[in-house]
Amino acid sequence: MNRLSLAATLKPALLCGSLLLGGCANLAAVNSYASDTQRLTAAFEPMLAGSSHSCTAKYLRKKAITARDFDAAAAEKAAATLCVPIEADNKVMTKLNGLLGQYADTLTALADEQLPSYKGEFGGLKDSLATVKRKGSDEPLFDDGKLSAITGLAAHLSRIATQLAQKAAIRDLLDHEVAVLAITNALNDYAQHNYRGWQKDEQRELVLLREALDNAGKTEPLAANYLKTQLLAEEKQIAAREQAVEAFSTSIRELQQAHALIKQKYDQPDDKALAAQLKQFALAIAKLDQQAKAAF
Repeated sequence: MNRLSLAATLKPALLCGSLLLGGCANLAAVNSYASDTQRLTAAFEPMLAGSSHSCTAKYLRKKAITARDFDAAAAEKAAATLCVPIEADNKVMTKLNGLLGQYADTLTALADEQLPSYKGEFGGLKDSLATVKRKGSDEPLFDDGKLSAITGLAAHLSRIATQLAQKAAIRDLLDHEVAVLAITNALNDYAQHNYRGWQKDEQRELVLLREALDNAGKTEPLAANYLKTQLLAEEKQIAAREQAVEAFSTSIRELQQAHALIKQKYDQPDDKALAAQLKQFALAIAKLDQQAKAAF
């Protein structure tokens, strides 16, 4: 055997030994999981903007069709005031989504033997999260256990960024499964209950407005027909956004299952169940990307 062949034979074994003394770390799986997690966080961002849009659009649409003396500027100002609580919650959820993105970025950096960067924007996260309620109730989105797990992950990420961590640090991050579950469940709950709740409000409002336009059409058919066309386009857009929420929820489930398997099989690069789950996660993210483009 020549030296090149010998080196090619020995390199995987030497690499595995240098990564973790207990076995060969599955860095390809970590990279795949982290990359798709980053794409999931990117898909969540338009939903936050969409919840504010649903609130303001619902108010403006109703005023435009039903008010006798419609003042667009005044209606827009009133809508902005009405929707302030949603904007406040969205800022908190943006930070939480950013923490999940930071988690994925750190995993990627560690897998690529780079020093992780830390954005340092998660100060006061626990207090902020405690203010977020489920839509239409005073029930908090996070209990004390979830808050502690999430802030513990944020603190751990800041510590990792201060030193060039070894590959064992990936295992430490994967051990923060409770925090990852708390974050992803919260993002899913917010999408399903808060964001989708506003969509349901819009849909109910569109039914009432369509009835109002039917009555108005008796005296002003051209204007009524034009507005009905606008409502139809908006109904289709809302339906596309609902499909995006469902795709997001599916992706969350696949992410959680992928995380559990990577944690369990981190030292098993050839595990077929892990490979299959990562493929399922990737397919779910691809569908989410497609639905998000159609919706937003």
